[in-house]
Amino acid sequence: MQKRVYLIDALFFNMKRLISILFVLFTALSSFSQNKGNDNQLALLYYSQGEYEKAADIYYELFSQTHSQIHFDYLIACYNELHNYEKAEKITNEQIKRFPKSFYYPIKLATIYNQTGKTKDADDIFEKTIKKAGKQLETSLEAGQACIDNKVENVAKTIYENALSKYPDNRLIVKNLAELYLHSGENDKLARAYISLLNNNSDELEFIENQLQYSLYEHSNNKLKQTLIKNIEPLAEKERKEFTFKSLLLWIMMQDQNYEKAFALSKEIDEANDSDGEKVFELGKIALSNNEFEYAATCFSYIIKIGRMGDYYEVALKNLLETSYNKLFKANSQVDNAQIVNLEKEYLKALDEIGDAKTIAEIIKNLAHIQAFYLNKQDEAIQLLNENIAKPNIRIYKSQLEMELADIYLFTNDIWAANLQYASVALNYKNNDIGHEAQLKQAKIAYYNGNFEYAKALLDVLKGSTSKLIANDAFELAQLISDNTALDTTTTALEIFARGDLYLDQGKYTEAIVCYDSIPKWFPGHSLEDEILMRKATIATLEHNDELMLKYLQEIEDRFSYEIYADKAIFTLAEYYDKTENFEKAKEKYKRIIFEYPNSIYSSSARSRYRDLDSKSVNP
Repeated sequence: MQKRVYLIDALFFNMKRLISILFVLFTALSSFSQNKGNDNQLALLYYSQGEYEKAADIYYELFSQTHSQIHFDYLIACYNELHNYEKAEKITNEQIKRFPKSFYYPIKLATIYNQTGKTKDADDIFEKTIKKAGKQLETSLEAGQACIDNKVENVAKTIYENALSKYPDNRLIVKNLAELYLHSGENDKLARAYISLLNNNSDELEFIENQLQYSLYEHSNNKLKQTLIKNIEPLAEKERKEFTFKSLLLWIMMQDQNYEKAFALSKEIDEANDSDGEKVFELGKIALSNNEFEYAATCFSYIIKIGRMGDYYEVALKNLLETSYNKLFKANSQVDNAQIVNLEKEYLKALDEIGDAKTIAEIIKNLAHIQAFYLNKQDEAIQLLNENIAKPNIRIYKSQLEMELADIYLFTNDIWAANLQYASVALNYKNNDIGHEAQLKQAKIAYYNGNFEYAKALLDVLKGSTSKLIANDAFELAQLISDNTALDTTTTALEIFARGDLYLDQGKYTEAIVCYDSIPKWFPGHSLEDEILMRKATIATLEHNDELMLKYLQEIEDRFSYEIYADKAIFTLAEYYDKTENFEKAKEKYKRIIFEYPNSIYSSSARSRYRDLDSKSVNP
C-alpha cells in the first residue's frame, strides 16, 4: 500500500515536472514566434522605406532559420537593390542544393545572371529548364509557373507551347498561354488559344470574358477587339446549336457598345434557345445604363411584344418606362408638357399590368414623382403614395415610397411634414442606406432653417456611412457649415445661401439665383463665392446650358484652385470634355486632379479614366 502511495506521488511529481517543462517550451515557442513576427514587420517596414541594407540584415537572419521562399524573395530583392549580386548568387545556389527538384530557384539564378551580364550562363539554365520541363505535364506546369513568377514570360511561353504540342486538349496549358499572349499583345495567337479552348470546352466562355474584361472595356484595346472579331465572326456564322462563339461575339459587341449588331445576335440566340428574350433584356439594361435610350427602348419593346406570359415581360415594361422617363427628362433641354402627360398615361396603364411587388413599388414612386414635380398634381401624388404605403403586399418596399412622399412635402414647401417623414424613415431604417439618406435630408432641413449646429451634429454621424455618396455629401455640407461659421460673427450670408439651396432643391432656379447673387453684393469678397459658382453651374447643368456651366466651372478652377470645390469643378469639366469627345482637354483636367489633388475623392476615377484615354491614343 505504501509502495503504491510512493508510486502515485512519483507519478504526480513527474506530471507536474512535465507540465512545467511543456509550459516553458510553449512560452519559449510563443516568444520565438512573436519575435519572428516582429522581425518580419520591421524588415518589411525597412524594405518599404527603401532602407534595403537594414531590411537585408533581418531577412538574412529569418532566411537562415526558415529557408522559406518568401524570406528568400525579399532577401534577393534587397540584394538586387544594393547591387550585391555575389551574395544573391550564393544564397540562390544554397537553395538549389536544398531543393534540387524545384524549378523556381534555378530560374531565379538565371535572372541574377542576366543582371550581371552572364547571359550565356542564364541561357544555359533556360535551355536545361525547357528540356527538363518537357518530360511530363506536371513538370511543364511547374516550370512554366516558376518562369512567370520570376517574370521570364518568353521562357514560360516556350515551355507551355512545347507542352501544348504533346497535350493539345489540356485546358490549363491553353489558359496559361492565353494569359501570356494577352499580356504580350500577341492578338492572333490569343484568338487561336480562345478558339481552341471553346472548341473543346464551351463552359470556358466565362473565363475568357473575365480575362478580356479589363483589356476590352477598361483599356478600349481596339486592335485586340478587331482581331477577335475577325477570328470569331466566321465561326459564329457557322454555328447551328451551341452558340458558344455567337455568345462570345455578342459579349464583345456589348463591350464595344455596337448595339445594332448586338441586338441582331441577341435575338438570334434567344429565339434559338426559346429564352423569352433574356439576351435582349441584358443588352437593353446595358444600353440604358449608358444612356443609349433609343437602343434600350428597342430592346425592351421587343420583349414586351413577346407577350405577358414571358419571363421578362414585367421587368421589361418597368425598364421601358424608366427609359422613357430618362430620355424625356435627362436627354432633352426642352420638355413638352404633352410628352409628360403621355408618360403619365403609360405609368397608369402599367399599374394595371404589373403583379411583382418590387416592380410596382418602383412604378408608383416614379409616377408620383412625375405628377408632383412635373404636372403640378401634388395632391394626387401624395394620395397615391399614402394609399400604397399602407398595402401589405409592398410593405418591404415601402421605404422608397415614404422617401418620395417626404421629397414631395419638401418640394411643396411643407417643411414640417417633410422633416417628420424623414425622421420616421431615419428611425425605422437606421442601419441601412435609406435610413442614412433620410438622416442626411433631415440635416439639410436643419441647414435650410439656419439651425447649423444641429445640422452639423447629424452630418458628423453620417461621415461613416457605408454609402460613399452619402458620406461624401455629408462631409461636403459639414465642411461648408464649418468654413462659414467658425470665424464669422454673423451667419447671415450662410442663411441666405441655405435659402438658395432650398429653392434649388425645390426646382425654383430663378429664386435660387437671386439668393446666390445677393451675397457678393451685400458681402463682397465672402468665402462663399466658390460655392455660389458651383451652385450656379449645377443650375446651368439642370437647364442644359452647357456654355454657362463651363463658364462657372472654369472660373472656380482659375480663381479658387485652393478651395473645397476646386477638385469637383475640375473633375466635372474633365467629364464634360470626355463626354463630348474633346479627349485632349479631358486628359489635361484628369491629369491636374491626379497631380495637384492626390487626396481628392475624384483622384482614383481621374487616374483610371486618364489611363483609358492615354491607352486610346496609343492604340487608336
